[in-house]
Amino acid sequence: MIFEYIKFKNYRPYYGEQTMYFRNKNKNQNNFSIHKKNIVLIGGLNGHGKTSLINAIFICFYGRRKFKQKEYDELMRNAVNKKHLSEGGKEGSIELAFTDETGSYAIEVTFNHRELKETRRVYELNGDLKKTREIATTEQAFYDFIDQRIPIDVSQFFIFDAEKIRDLVGEQERSETIRAIQKVVSLELYNQLLKDLDHISRELTSDLRKQVKDDDIKNLFDRLEEINEKLDRFESEEKQVDEKLAILNEEEVNLQRKRREMISHSSATKQQLNRWIGEYEEKLKQHKDFFKKFKEKDLQQLILLPAIRVLKQNIKREKEYLEAKFREELQFIDYDNFIVKLLEIDTDPPLTEKQKIQIKMNGRDVWAKLNNIQRNVLKEKIQVIHDLSNKDYQTLINYPEARSRDIKPVIEEMKKAEEMLRKYQSQLGDAPDEIDTTEIDEKIKVCNQKLGELRVRKKQLFSLTRKLRDERSRIQREITEKERVKNELGPIEQKIDLITRLRNATQEFIDQVTLLKAKQLKLAVETIIEQMFRKNEFGEVKFHPEKFTLTIYNQEGKEIDLMSRSEGEKQLIALAMIWALTKVSGTQIPFVIDTPLARLDSIHRSNLVHHYFTKLSDQVIILSTDTEITQDFYEELFPFIEKSYLLTFDEQEKYTKIEEGYFFEKVTNPWLA
Repeated sequence: MIFEYIKFKNYRPYYGEQTMYFRNKNKNQNNFSIHKKNIVLIGGLNGHGKTSLINAIFICFYGRRKFKQKEYDELMRNAVNKKHLSEGGKEGSIELAFTDETGSYAIEVTFNHRELKETRRVYELNGDLKKTREIATTEQAFYDFIDQRIPIDVSQFFIFDAEKIRDLVGEQERSETIRAIQKVVSLELYNQLLKDLDHISRELTSDLRKQVKDDDIKNLFDRLEEINEKLDRFESEEKQVDEKLAILNEEEVNLQRKRREMISHSSATKQQLNRWIGEYEEKLKQHKDFFKKFKEKDLQQLILLPAIRVLKQNIKREKEYLEAKFREELQFIDYDNFIVKLLEIDTDPPLTEKQKIQIKMNGRDVWAKLNNIQRNVLKEKIQVIHDLSNKDYQTLINYPEARSRDIKPVIEEMKKAEEMLRKYQSQLGDAPDEIDTTEIDEKIKVCNQKLGELRVRKKQLFSLTRKLRDERSRIQREITEKERVKNELGPIEQKIDLITRLRNATQEFIDQVTLLKAKQLKLAVETIIEQMFRKNEFGEVKFHPEKFTLTIYNQEGKEIDLMSRSEGEKQLIALAMIWALTKVSGTQIPFVIDTPLARLDSIHRSNLVHHYFTKLSDQVIILSTDTEITQDFYEELFPFIEKSYLLTFDEQEKYTKIEEGYFFEKVTNPWLA
């Protein structure tokens, strides 16, 4: 789906008729850009109409379903532009047009200020986006029409305030969120099929129960007699088990008391001393192993620490230099295109190669002055000797540095172990032999084994008798309440068998698809997190198929508490989940994102611009203030921008005007002025 345009007629801050087109009409005659132009950038200061634009999309698609009753009533009261009302007008409207694989459509919603109501119409559009006919539809049919494209509970993933979307991290285990995620990746459709099969199975089973044969009651009485016989037998056995348990419990208590008396008369024996000696020998071995590892690993790292720090400083300076160089080159893209075309023009006499180089270099300086391009960062040229990927750079820059360790407590523990070892070795010769409790231990073992077997049997008898009593009560009720119905209801048993096999196959299919979707979501989330985060602290990502929730682990394999992360990081994680859902769903839905960069630092903003907005969907509508998408980020986005608009509130006229362009466009491109 692609949004084509939105048209306002005296709606909230938009006076008169104003239209915002989301695609260039001359798409096939576009410039020769190699970039995918999927960004629609809409700028405006706070209070200039960005929220009204988002609410207009929600109203066209979902009407009062998207809002609380009090909130929607407030929207209705203020839907018509105030200036238009002061001139005697009473109506305002929104018209939203979109195209999908079935065709092009326009949804028109008209508001009446006096009656505080809305009127909704749907039109088919031709290739020129002209209305060809009105589609007659009921309210429910319209909701079905929209929900087939962007269901209302899924809209939160495609039209959202980026600052509020971070709440998705804390709400991912809510049942509503899980259902919405499953709907995006088409799992809800499969689960609905399973519910339909269960419903059919219950109805068939209900019909089967109505089929009563002549000997049904007799069979129930026969079964009741069998249950009573078993209950008598089990109850008798349970009484015998209780008597044996009482005898064995008393025997086990006496044996334990006798054993304690034997042990209380003995001091430390050779066997005990040998055990203690073994324990301290093991402690000494552990201390020696520690010092050996310290010598092999930590000692080397302490020696290499200065070299590691120098390497980190060098690769950091190289990366900063390359990023600054890239940003500078990005500002000269238009100049490079211009100068190449200029120098291709034949002159008389022809320019020499040396002259062309001089013109190109001097022209670059002139271009920098005209466009206020700062080039100070590249005055110091740095030799780049490390060719590193972003992942390799993060690995090296976060490589742990050895820390000095206090090994004095280990030395003291080692001395104490040696002292205790000498003490016990000197006592070993005079120690008595161990008291032999083998015979009484064997008797206690046999007694405990018999007790365990009897307790297991008692538990089994309790479970069996409880089930039999429950079944006896059920059969007695069934005999009392049974109604004899003789009508033939068809081969229900065959239908039930078929439905059961079909349901099992469907469940197996759903299980496999769920695992596949979870695996795809895991890989997609891992990819975008690696691209967007500047820190390399995240390790494995798991997307649980049974709960359909996300868990992220650090490099040591410990689960990261997502709610303890910064607001900016939670926002990036939520955006990564949405990006992954979009990829796994395989559907193309336009995104409308408000305040996308407010809580992010410059590096995360740059990553979001390069790795997120430009790849998220075929159409990404971004609403921003001048402090979010600043001039630097606007220039990075510029090659990907399809359309840009500026919402400006005229203080004298008291309404918002929609103008083409963005805050910095005329500054960046002076020839457009």
